[in-house]
Amino acid sequence: AAPQLGPARIVPVAHPWLVAARLVVSFVLVTGALFGLGKLITSYMPAFDEAGPRWLAAHRTPQLNTISDYLSQAGNTHWILAIGLVIVPLALALIRRWRPAVFVAVVMLGELGLFLTVAATVHRPRPLVTHLDGHLPTSSFPSGHTAATMCLYGALAVLVVPRTRGLWRRLAVAVAVLMPALVAWSRMYRGEHHPLDVAGGLLLALLWLAAVTFAMRPNADLREPDPAP
Repeated sequence: AAPQLGPARIVPVAHPWLVAARLVVSFVLVTGALFGLGKLITSYMPAFDEAGPRWLAAHRTPQLNTISDYLSQAGNTHWILAIGLVIVPLALALIRRWRPAVFVAVVMLGELGLFLTVAATVHRPRPLVTHLDGHLPTSSFPSGHTAATMCLYGALAVLVVPRTRGLWRRLAVAVAVLMPALVAWSRMYRGEHHPLDVAGGLLLALLWLAAVTFAMRPNADLREPDPAP
């Protein structure tokens, strides 16, 4: 018979104020680093950064336009939110502890805050090519689609890899690598971002994901006894 899953167990977090302080400091530091990088790129743009989107735009095809649209949608806010709303209840149901679920929520909310803050202060123009998604209001730097995709599937890999073996572990790592790469390509192909915008999105995600993982220790429950059903 299938095991009876009980309610999620709330395990007290040691030094919660220290955890909160680490998250706040990390947010400020990542914001500062991305702001500085964005301003540097905007002021001294390398030639390849504009040449990349132009080359992709010159090699567009109807088939690639369709594929890139689907991949781009996979990184938009609505899709990422939908996947996150699936992962959080699954984490609660399967692990029966709140820490991993809160970890995913903090990663995603922090990524959104970082993206909006940096984009609003950098104001980098988008590539000088036809934009397949029409006029978008936010700055080109960093790529929010890329950052959100990296954070979501990276957070999932952080939770899955220590808890599984074999196929599931390899699948989690593969998705965490392939999905951001595909979304990044689609955003450049569609004329919405330069290569360094995508690099900025990846850097934002990696720094924030590492900071939240260090601060929250989402897999600390692996050292705790299983809660009674």
